[in-house]
Parts: sequence; structure tokens; C-alpha cells
Amino acid sequence: MTWLWLLLSLAVLYAAVTWWGSDVLFHPPKMLPNEVWPEQFGLAYEKVSFRSSDGLTLAGWLIPCKTPTGRTLFLCHGWGDNKGDLLKRVHPLARDFNLFLFDFRSHGESQGNRTTLGMEEGRDFESALEFLKGARPEWTRRMGLFGLSMGAAMAVRGMAEHPDFSCALFEAPFVSFSRVVAQFTRNNFRLPFFPFAYFTIKVIGWRVGADPDASSPILCAPRLPAKPSLFIAGELDRLMPPSEVRFLFEAAAEPKEYWLVPKAEHGKCWEAGGETYQRRLKEFFDKNI
Repeated sequence: MTWLWLLLSLAVLYAAVTWWGSDVLFHPPKMLPNEVWPEQFGLAYEKVSFRSSDGLTLAGWLIPCKTPTGRTLFLCHGWGDNKGDLLKRVHPLARDFNLFLFDFRSHGESQGNRTTLGMEEGRDFESALEFLKGARPEWTRRMGLFGLSMGAAMAVRGMAEHPDFSCALFEAPFVSFSRVVAQFTRNNFRLPFFPFAYFTIKVIGWRVGADPDASSPILCAPRLPAKPSLFIAGELDRLMPPSEVRFLFEAAAEPKEYWLVPKAEHGKCWEAGGETYQRRLKEFFDKNI
């Protein structure tokens, strides 16, 4: 009986730990506050909102180019970030392009009680694109796509499903849901994939009601249209290592480019790349939109 109670106690403890692990993903521990706004960069903008297909109200910004143009960038932020954090990286592009940014569910100003690292955020991407096509149809005729981290994963999927985008830039995308959760577990808790990450992923799938890997970027990358793409990796990125970004790059169709930013950690290519980063972004979109 003593061994039975011990086994039961361990099972309950492990169930609690894996449930807690799923909550870490659903509720990022380092959510960025809303501290960055377009007016800080002297940008005129319109605050907008729209509904996701499952009824959440999502928030966004329409930022017209300082010189009127039909060229537009559709921008997707990362896990735990928000549209303002992304804007501080790309605001110089408003001199040449219209910018559309929005907050994924449970981020920034958008509604939602959890984030799922892409499983449910696909609804948000689709709703955002549908909204933009209705609100600013003239902006969507010459449109580039940019995503960072989770946003890059969503952009890979979005580009594969919407070849009407002229080009796409993917910064630090992950290969699959399971691989990025395993990497996060190793980096932050020094735990192996099995059993902690393995069962945490199973709990996440059970709670969401879907296979977490079903919409992974590696399944979408081979379906990317033959349109210009730029994959950006940080040399010191421990969450989405260069090898992971390179793996996706290899799966994508030509024409494509791969850029490894020296000394850049995850989400820090803008800081490490400096003027070169800004120039590369502008040149890529200038050439391909």
C-alpha cells in the first residue's frame, strides 16, 4: 500500500506539473505592457478593432505611409509581445509603406484568456486579413508579409494559404510546436524532452482540443508559393537556433534568401543588426512589393 500511495502521489504531482507547464504557454510569464504607440514616432494612425471567427475582439493600427502609396506591410508580432513592440522595430518603413499591425489574442489590447503559439492564432491572422481587405482594399493589392517569432510561424502558414502576398520576411520562426516547446523547456528548466515536455504537449493538445503540431511551419513551408522570401536568424538565438530557421529555409521554394545576424539573440536582430537590419528590410520590401 505504501508503494501504491507513493505512485499515486507522484502521478498527481506530475499531472499538476504538466498542467502548470501548459499554463506557462497559455500565459507567457514575460508579457510586454502596452508602452509603444505610433505617435511616439510621429506617425498618424487609426485605431481599429475587428472580431475573430470565435468571437474575440482584436485590436489593430492602420498606419498610412507618409507619402501616399498602395504598398503595404502586414505585420505579425511574437509570443508575449504586442503590436507596439513590433512597431518600434519597423517604424522607419512607414516612410515608404502603409503598415497594418494587430495584437493576437491575449496580447496587447486584444481580448482572450490564453495564447496557443499558433493553434488558435490562425483564426486571428485570417480575421485580420479579411478585415484589411474590407477596410482598405487598396492596401491589399501590393502587400508584403512580416512576422517575428510566433508571428513568423503564423506568417509561414499565412503565406502558404494566401499566395496573393507579394513577398514575405520570416524572422526567427520555429519549425514545429513540439520542437519549440522542447527547446523552451531545456533553456528555462534544464529538463529533457521526455517526460516533462512530452506530456506537457499532450496536456496542451487535450486542453485546446487539437493536435499542437498540425499547423506547424514545417508542414506549411513546402507549400510556400514561388515568391520572394527572406529568412532571418540570430546567431545567438537559443530558442529558435539558426539550424531551425535554416531547416525551414531549405524547405521553402525559390526565390529565397537566408540572413544570419551576427551576435543576435532571440528577438534581438533589430538591436544587433542596427542600420544594416533596417536597410535589409527596406531593400527587400522595396524590391519585391
